[in-house]
Amino acid sequence: MKLVIHALICVSIFGIACKKIQLYGKESRLLAVNMVNDAPLDGYVLSWSDEFNAPALDTTNWKYRVGVSQKSYQRAANVRLDSGKLVIDLKTENFGGKSLTGGGIITKTASGYGYYEVSARLDGGYGWHEAFWTTGMSGFDDPNPIKAANARMLEIDCFEHYGEYDAYHLTYGAIEWGPYPGNVNRGYHTSTPDLSAGYHTYGFEYTPDYLNYYFDGLLLKTVDMRGVPQHNFYMWLSAIATKADATSSGHVYFDYVRAYTISPSEYNTRKTTFINALDAQRGPMASGGTDLWIEAEDFVQKSNWTTERDVQNSLIIKGFTSYSAGRDSTQLRARTGITVATAGTYKLWVRSRDFTTAPGTRKFKVIVNGITSPTEYGTHGTDGYAWQSGGTFTLAAGQNILDIFDSSQYHARCDKILLTTDLTFIPSLIGGVSNVLHNNDL
Repeated sequence: MKLVIHALICVSIFGIACKKIQLYGKESRLLAVNMVNDAPLDGYVLSWSDEFNAPALDTTNWKYRVGVSQKSYQRAANVRLDSGKLVIDLKTENFGGKSLTGGGIITKTASGYGYYEVSARLDGGYGWHEAFWTTGMSGFDDPNPIKAANARMLEIDCFEHYGEYDAYHLTYGAIEWGPYPGNVNRGYHTSTPDLSAGYHTYGFEYTPDYLNYYFDGLLLKTVDMRGVPQHNFYMWLSAIATKADATSSGHVYFDYVRAYTISPSEYNTRKTTFINALDAQRGPMASGGTDLWIEAEDFVQKSNWTTERDVQNSLIIKGFTSYSAGRDSTQLRARTGITVATAGTYKLWVRSRDFTTAPGTRKFKVIVNGITSPTEYGTHGTDGYAWQSGGTFTLAAGQNILDIFDSSQYHARCDKILLTTDLTFIPSLIGGVSNVLHNNDL
């Protein structure tokens, strides 16, 4: 017996936009009440669910993913409901110019902050990319995708099972797409159970301050979302072929999709733990003196330096990727003016990236009021970002000029600069947040 419960729900984290939906019960019990009581995360309540128990896909809430992606054509005919499960069939067949077909579904209504969870049994076969993910597009043909300010767009990959993975591995992460493309984070998880042998839960908690990833109720990672583009999104459940020699047939099963919201007061209580943990990862954010924390991406004149999102969720600037002797200094220089309130002697620190492969070759210099620091940065020998000291400089009250000079013209990366009057202070990890006023009167 199927029980249909009508519920008034709110799809925003703060309960702003409400509408009436249907919850289909698998048994003759109050499924909606039970799921509210069994919310996976403290403070959250169920706001939306599709248990896939209807006779056919609810096309008022979902659209089919249709068209070519990589090695397969995605067909609506490959998506069906069977015994309370959404099934995506993976086939070897000639259709739309491809010899493989997959499928998927996409929500028609955008969602916002909250906790989202699916229960899924993966196919796990070679060559098939299975995923629960979100983007601001309701399809690749969406003429009006949702974006944040400055046309920045965020993709959240709750889980992806890459085509080359066995049935025990998955990845998760978030990507910023333009104008500063790059991974906000990318994580990997090895499961003890075979992901194709049974159902497992995959969830993500999307908030203004942090992004949490969960697998079978286990918190995999917390990512700092402050400073990351944020907007509402559409949910995608999909399976496509990424290898031309993918296994000939298979199936991906989704048992449910559930969305939960949290009240402002509950969120204010819940977020403290995660924000404190994230802030601890920043390292010391203040010295005993006057600190000028300067983000490289805020330089007002970047010339040929480009802004990108790099590892460790760092928004950075990157120099040329190949050397040319014919470039003049203006092409190699990023410049900014900063306003200094207190004159004095300041010690320079610079956070740059180095690599274990060809270490010390992706170099740049920093120039303060026309004086070049004796250190070349990007030479610290640590794989990733680290701080290097660069001597002391006298700064006057008022405007001071900083230059970042691409001395290697080979993938140099600068994240952040610190000028501090505390000559004994040593920054570590990410460091403090930007606290200077930039100006273009250079």
